[in-house]
Amino acid sequence: MKSLITFALCATVSITTYADPTGDPQYTHPVIKGHGGIVALPDVAHQPRKNSKVLLDITSDKMEGGVLKGFDRAGLILNQYTEAGAGTDNGFKMAIILHGPATKAALSHEGYARHTGSYLKDLGKTKNPNLELLQKLNEAGVEIFVCGQALAHHGFATSDVAPPVKVAVSAATVNINLQMDNYAYIPFK
Repeated sequence: MKSLITFALCATVSITTYADPTGDPQYTHPVIKGHGGIVALPDVAHQPRKNSKVLLDITSDKMEGGVLKGFDRAGLILNQYTEAGAGTDNGFKMAIILHGPATKAALSHEGYARHTGSYLKDLGKTKNPNLELLQKLNEAGVEIFVCGQALAHHGFATSDVAPPVKVAVSAATVNINLQMDNYAYIPFK
Protein backbone atom coordinates (compact mmCIF):
# COMPACT_ATOMS: atom_id res chain seq x y z
CA MET A 1 0.00 0.00 0.00
CA LYS A 2 2.89 2.32 0.87
CA SER A 3 4.38 1.71 -2.61
CA LEU A 4 1.05 2.53 -4.29
CA ILE A 5 0.72 5.81 -2.38
CA THR A 6 4.32 6.74 -3.22
CA PHE A 7 3.74 5.96 -6.93
CA ALA A 8 0.50 7.98 -6.99
CA LEU A 9 2.20 10.92 -5.28
CA CYS A 10 5.15 10.83 -7.72
CA ALA A 11 2.80 10.60 -10.71
CA THR A 12 0.76 13.57 -9.47
CA VAL A 13 3.86 15.69 -8.88
CA SER A 14 5.31 14.88 -12.32
CA ILE A 15 2.02 15.71 -14.06
CA THR A 16 1.64 19.04 -12.27
CA THR A 17 5.28 20.10 -12.83
CA TYR A 18 5.37 19.19 -16.54
CA ALA A 19 4.79 22.29 -18.66
CA ASP A 20 3.31 21.65 -22.09
CA PRO A 21 5.56 23.61 -24.47
CA THR A 22 2.72 24.29 -26.91
CA GLY A 23 0.01 24.80 -24.29
CA ASP A 24 2.07 27.43 -22.49
CA PRO A 25 4.52 28.54 -25.20
CA GLN A 26 7.80 30.23 -24.39
CA TYR A 27 9.04 31.61 -27.72
CA THR A 28 12.73 31.87 -28.51
CA HIS A 29 14.60 33.57 -31.33
CA PRO A 30 18.01 31.84 -31.59
CA VAL A 31 19.16 33.65 -34.74
CA ILE A 32 16.59 36.16 -35.98
CA LYS A 33 15.65 38.31 -33.00
CA GLY A 34 12.12 39.75 -33.01
CA HIS A 35 10.81 37.57 -35.85
CA GLY A 36 9.99 33.91 -36.40
CA GLY A 37 9.56 33.02 -32.73
CA ILE A 38 9.65 29.26 -32.12
CA VAL A 39 8.86 26.78 -29.38
CA ALA A 40 11.54 24.13 -28.90
CA LEU A 41 10.06 20.64 -29.41
CA PRO A 42 13.03 18.27 -29.26
CA ASP A 43 10.99 15.11 -28.60
CA VAL A 44 8.45 15.24 -31.45
CA ALA A 45 8.42 13.78 -34.97
CA HIS A 46 10.24 15.18 -38.03
CA GLN A 47 13.13 17.02 -36.44
CA PRO A 48 15.13 19.40 -38.68
CA ARG A 49 17.91 17.60 -40.55
CA LYS A 50 21.47 18.76 -41.07
CA ASN A 51 22.41 19.80 -44.63
CA SER A 52 18.82 20.72 -45.51
CA LYS A 53 18.22 23.25 -48.28
CA VAL A 54 15.04 25.29 -48.76
CA LEU A 55 13.83 27.81 -51.32
CA LEU A 56 11.09 30.20 -50.23
CA ASP A 57 9.17 31.54 -53.22
CA ILE A 58 7.51 34.73 -51.95
CA THR A 59 4.89 36.43 -54.07
CA SER A 60 2.51 37.70 -51.38
CA ASP A 61 2.80 41.20 -50.00
CA LYS A 62 0.73 40.23 -46.93
CA MET A 63 2.31 41.68 -43.80
CA GLU A 64 2.70 40.08 -40.37
CA GLY A 65 4.61 41.64 -37.50
CA GLY A 66 5.29 44.73 -39.63
CA VAL A 67 7.11 42.76 -42.37
CA LEU A 68 6.20 40.45 -45.22
CA LYS A 69 4.73 37.26 -43.79
CA GLY A 70 7.15 35.22 -45.94
CA PHE A 71 10.15 36.97 -44.31
CA ASP A 72 8.79 36.23 -40.84
CA ARG A 73 8.40 32.57 -41.86
CA ALA A 74 11.98 32.57 -43.18
CA GLY A 75 13.07 33.70 -39.70
CA LEU A 76 10.95 30.96 -38.13
CA ILE A 77 12.47 28.22 -40.30
CA LEU A 78 16.01 29.48 -39.70
CA ASN A 79 15.33 29.67 -35.94
CA GLN A 80 13.85 26.13 -35.91
CA TYR A 81 16.82 24.58 -37.70
CA THR A 82 19.33 26.43 -35.54
CA GLU A 83 17.56 25.47 -32.29
CA ALA A 84 17.61 21.81 -33.38
CA GLY A 85 21.35 21.86 -34.13
CA ALA A 86 20.80 21.75 -37.88
CA GLY A 87 21.38 25.43 -38.72
CA THR A 88 23.82 27.07 -41.09
CA ASP A 89 26.78 25.78 -39.03
CA ASN A 90 25.54 22.29 -39.92
CA GLY A 91 24.95 22.73 -43.64
CA PHE A 92 21.50 24.38 -43.66
CA LYS A 93 20.96 26.62 -46.68
CA MET A 94 18.07 28.95 -47.43
CA ALA A 95 17.29 31.07 -50.47
CA ILE A 96 14.42 33.48 -51.02
CA ILE A 97 13.05 34.63 -54.38
CA LEU A 98 10.77 37.68 -54.48
CA HIS A 99 8.40 38.40 -57.35
CA GLY A 100 4.83 39.46 -58.05
CA PRO A 101 3.37 41.78 -55.38
CA ALA A 102 6.33 40.98 -53.06
CA THR A 103 8.83 42.59 -55.46
CA LYS A 104 8.64 46.01 -53.77
CA ALA A 105 10.03 44.47 -50.55
CA ALA A 106 13.44 44.18 -52.28
CA LEU A 107 13.80 47.94 -52.70
CA SER A 108 16.12 50.28 -50.80
CA HIS A 109 14.53 53.01 -48.69
CA GLU A 110 15.15 55.47 -51.52
CA GLY A 111 13.67 53.16 -54.18
CA TYR A 112 10.73 52.34 -51.92
CA ALA A 113 10.04 56.07 -51.41
CA ARG A 114 10.12 56.72 -55.18
CA HIS A 115 7.44 54.06 -55.68
CA THR A 116 5.20 54.93 -52.73
CA GLY A 117 1.79 56.47 -53.41
CA SER A 118 0.96 60.00 -52.37
CA TYR A 119 -1.34 58.90 -49.51
CA LEU A 120 1.40 56.86 -47.81
CA LYS A 121 3.90 59.65 -48.47
CA ASP A 122 1.51 62.03 -46.72
CA LEU A 123 1.50 59.63 -43.74
CA GLY A 124 5.31 59.54 -43.75
CA LYS A 125 5.46 55.84 -44.68
CA THR A 126 8.22 55.96 -47.27
CA LYS A 127 10.76 53.57 -45.72
CA ASN A 128 10.86 49.90 -46.62
CA PRO A 129 9.71 48.14 -43.41
CA ASN A 130 11.42 44.91 -44.50
CA LEU A 131 15.02 46.07 -44.84
CA GLU A 132 16.17 45.44 -41.26
CA LEU A 133 14.90 41.84 -41.37
CA LEU A 134 16.34 41.33 -44.88
CA GLN A 135 19.73 42.40 -43.54
CA LYS A 136 19.46 40.03 -40.53
CA LEU A 137 18.49 37.13 -42.81
CA ASN A 138 21.37 37.90 -45.16
CA GLU A 139 23.87 38.16 -42.28
CA ALA A 140 22.64 34.72 -41.12
CA GLY A 141 23.56 33.26 -44.53
CA VAL A 142 20.24 33.48 -46.38
CA GLU A 143 20.54 34.31 -50.08
CA ILE A 144 17.86 36.77 -51.20
CA PHE A 145 16.95 37.25 -54.85
CA VAL A 146 14.44 39.41 -56.68
CA CYS A 147 13.07 38.58 -60.10
CA GLY A 148 14.52 40.92 -62.75
CA GLN A 149 11.42 40.44 -64.91
CA ALA A 150 9.17 41.48 -62.00
CA LEU A 151 11.32 44.58 -61.46
CA ALA A 152 10.76 45.52 -65.10
CA HIS A 153 7.02 44.78 -65.00
CA HIS A 154 6.60 46.97 -61.89
CA GLY A 155 8.80 49.76 -63.25
CA PHE A 156 11.48 49.35 -60.55
CA ALA A 157 15.08 49.96 -61.63
CA THR A 158 17.81 47.52 -60.63
CA SER A 159 19.47 50.52 -58.94
CA ASP A 160 16.41 50.68 -56.62
CA VAL A 161 17.21 47.23 -55.16
CA ALA A 162 18.63 47.14 -51.60
CA PRO A 163 22.20 45.79 -51.21
CA PRO A 164 21.42 42.47 -49.48
CA VAL A 165 19.21 41.47 -52.43
CA LYS A 166 20.62 40.07 -55.68
CA VAL A 167 18.81 40.57 -58.98
CA ALA A 168 18.15 37.29 -60.83
CA VAL A 169 17.14 36.86 -64.46
CA SER A 170 13.75 35.64 -63.30
CA ALA A 171 11.93 33.84 -60.51
CA ALA A 172 11.58 30.91 -62.89
CA THR A 173 15.35 30.54 -63.30
CA VAL A 174 15.92 30.70 -59.53
CA ASN A 175 13.18 28.11 -58.96
CA ILE A 176 14.48 25.77 -61.65
CA ASN A 177 18.17 26.11 -60.80
CA LEU A 178 17.79 25.68 -57.04
CA GLN A 179 15.31 22.83 -57.31
CA MET A 180 17.82 21.11 -59.60
CA ASP A 181 20.29 21.62 -56.71
CA ASN A 182 17.87 19.74 -54.39
CA TYR A 183 16.36 22.71 -52.58
CA ALA A 184 12.94 21.96 -51.08
CA TYR A 185 10.33 24.39 -52.46
CA ILE A 186 7.96 26.34 -50.19
CA PRO A 187 5.65 28.91 -51.81
CA PHE A 188 4.23 31.95 -49.97
CA LYS A 189 1.40 33.27 -52.12
